[in-house]
Amino acid sequence: MNSFNSVSQAELAAINFAAGWTLERNVKIKVFSDSKSSIEAIRSPKVKSNFVLSIKDNLYNAEDLVSLVWVEDHAGNPGNELADHFAKIASSCEADMSIPAPYSYVKRVCEEFLMNEWNSYWKNSTTGKRTKEILPTANLDLLISNK
Repeated sequence: MNSFNSVSQAELAAINFAAGWTLERNVKIKVFSDSKSSIEAIRSPKVKSNFVLSIKDNLYNAEDLVSLVWVEDHAGNPGNELADHFAKIASSCEADMSIPAPYSYVKRVCEEFLMNEWNSYWKNSTTGKRTKEILPTANLDLLISNK
């Protein structure tokens, strides 16, 4: 897992791992999760994420083998506490998991890159000296557009 991956993505990856595991072994299992957002993402018909779609596909292929159950977060459930404990340990391991970067992360990185490029161009441009006195740096907040 990478630093840009979210907790929700890690939980989805764990559900996906469980579905793959049960498919390989043809064993019935119940997956207990305290992540409402992960379960809702899997249930949603409007999901566009390839990562979530592949998980839905694995769960569909597992048919009757996997039951997904929501449990209340830290409701004194020893199994839930143990799962959280092992999740923390697993997050510090250097496991090779290819979980795609979330859209929000990619969007932020692109915006930062484009703003840096724009400001570099603006700073090094030989034209617009009067405008630069008013607007010393490029700023998205000052953009006006007709939509």
